[in-house]
Amino acid sequence: MIKIKTYFSNIDVFAIVRELDQILTEGRISNIYEVEDLIIIKIKTIQGNKNLIIKRDARINLTEYNYPVPKYPSQYIISLRKFLKNRKIIKIYQYNFDRIVIFELDDRENKPWKFIIELFNKGNYIIVDGSNTIKVAKRYVKLRERDVLANREYKFPTSFGKCFLEINRAEFVDIINKENQIVKILAKNISVSGIYSEEICLRANIKKDLLGNKIVNEKIDDLFKAFKDLRNQLLFSDINAHIVYDENNSEFSVLPFELRIFENNTKKYFSTFNEGVDLYFSNIDSKNIIKGSDRKIESKLKSQKKILKNQLDYLDQLEFKSTKYYNKGEFIYSNFQSLERLLEVIKEARAKKYTWDEINNKLLQAKEKNMEGINFFDKIIPSTKEIVLKHIEEEIYLDSNKTVGENANLIYQKAKKMKKKIKGTKEALEKTKSKIKKLEKEIEFIEEDIDFLVKKPEKKWYEKFRWFLSSKGFLVIGGRDASSNETIFKKYIESNDLILHTTFPGSPLVIIKNPDNKIISDETIKEASDFVVSYSQAWKESWEYADIFYVNPDQVSKSPPSGEFLPKGSFMIEGKKNFFKNAKTELAIGLIYIEMDSNNINYNIIYYPKIISGPLTAVKVQTNNYLVISPSRSGFSKGILAKKIKKYFIEKSDKELRKWINILSLDDIILMLPNGISKIKMFS
Repeated sequence: MIKIKTYFSNIDVFAIVRELDQILTEGRISNIYEVEDLIIIKIKTIQGNKNLIIKRDARINLTEYNYPVPKYPSQYIISLRKFLKNRKIIKIYQYNFDRIVIFELDDRENKPWKFIIELFNKGNYIIVDGSNTIKVAKRYVKLRERDVLANREYKFPTSFGKCFLEINRAEFVDIINKENQIVKILAKNISVSGIYSEEICLRANIKKDLLGNKIVNEKIDDLFKAFKDLRNQLLFSDINAHIVYDENNSEFSVLPFELRIFENNTKKYFSTFNEGVDLYFSNIDSKNIIKGSDRKIESKLKSQKKILKNQLDYLDQLEFKSTKYYNKGEFIYSNFQSLERLLEVIKEARAKKYTWDEINNKLLQAKEKNMEGINFFDKIIPSTKEIVLKHIEEEIYLDSNKTVGENANLIYQKAKKMKKKIKGTKEALEKTKSKIKKLEKEIEFIEEDIDFLVKKPEKKWYEKFRWFLSSKGFLVIGGRDASSNETIFKKYIESNDLILHTTFPGSPLVIIKNPDNKIISDETIKEASDFVVSYSQAWKESWEYADIFYVNPDQVSKSPPSGEFLPKGSFMIEGKKNFFKNAKTELAIGLIYIEMDSNNINYNIIYYPKIISGPLTAVKVQTNNYLVISPSRSGFSKGILAKKIKKYFIEKSDKELRKWINILSLDDIILMLPNGISKIKMFS
């Protein structure tokens, strides 16, 4: 039976790290999240934003899938953010060909910090400073050969056997010449995991269970040649990543290069090992994370229903006791004079030195003779000096040292106390009902939700900037900051384009792209003008209108006058400017769907939700599902507004599309919002 791959070997780590180093080096860590036993690190790179996913003791890779990010970070994630956010990645490498990945990070003192990922023995994530002192770890442990403790020096674990990348023939022969099966010798002494050990034996045409000390010299040569071929394939061959399928067409492994052991299996190939790993492990994560999340909500609902039952039972008890106390109080007041006479008789008897037992017997005898005023008398309890009355099979206890009125008040106080408890219990009960209703709604949505992780569609080149499509079909792009303004100026301005900017600093450099040299209409210029001011400082200052100017590309220069300096993202404008007065700070935020092929057997097509923004006239052409926002000093921050926008789209959409909107990331919405406080002005 074929064993399904669930974790990386050291060979897999080597292959993935080589790719990660090329993509992520010089990138900057922007945020960290934790999903179940996964950590997701968001990194800004020159190739755009990347999401790195690390599973405890299993694997590390870049992901294009939408993982559900929790609302609140754990204390450990807060610590990671404190030390890792905004740090630049200097380089990424594997330690000693072990399942250890090291992210070397910048530091002000020029002593690089390290984020160390140990993909073995339950896994660990450790941050060490420039002095190699542990600042924070996921797990603090005391082990036989080393300790991982806060503010202690970090020590790497001892490597087992010879290094796969460095071993020579003499060392190889010495290792093989042991009384054990070859595959076990390779795994134990050179750290070659099971499947690769079997591959070496297959290439050398040697049975994998043959004892090492039984191999003849020529076969040792074949074995070492097979070993070197595999090593060279890892070191020097191009990545030929693929997922391997069994006879039932179920995927069971992902590999960085071809193995003869699977030459007859069906395979799916990828241009990078990251892509293959991402697809393979996202299918495993879909079952563990999304289904696991469902079970957690069901468990919470079951727990809340149990609490509700207990609260209802308790409420019944309180109401019963409250009624009972009020009835007892009413009984005392309705028989006030008779009870007063009874207490007076008892006091007189006590004054004459009668014992409690003697008084009790006298009263019982009087009761048998049906004497007036004592028909409710039951007994006296000498130890507590209480008189017990019988009332509808309920006992009422009177304190003989208190008056009838004082006894009645004591009972009423108990009734009032029950009333307060009833009020508090009813309030708690309503909160529990509200929680149940919310959880039932969540389960209702879960039943409608997609039960697998969905891969994000590939971004167009212009999506790393601000952008929109005008109502006439022109692509309009703008910078997000000084760096992207600079990039647009250097790479994306062409002779037929039109360039727009506000008449004041703090604005994106906006271009109306015109590759076909069409006439750019006044309507498109107006839309682009509104777009410029909406993403400018004007929004942050809550201005309703602002002025812009537009020029041709040949009027824009990066050459300042002699002796002057232009800061990053700034430009010189030459010649006549064309002005557009009173451009409006207003944006429509719309929702469209990108249709994609699905790998899931239950869905032929994925309707991936995509947020667009721009002037209302432009957005309305693409979708009838939108809302309009404007700047406001008393509105919402970007984070709160993003939640309200997502909620609106979910509530407005029908059931079939709602499940796709649920995968929409709040970060994707926030990315489209201007800086500053905003209000929702209009719904579609």
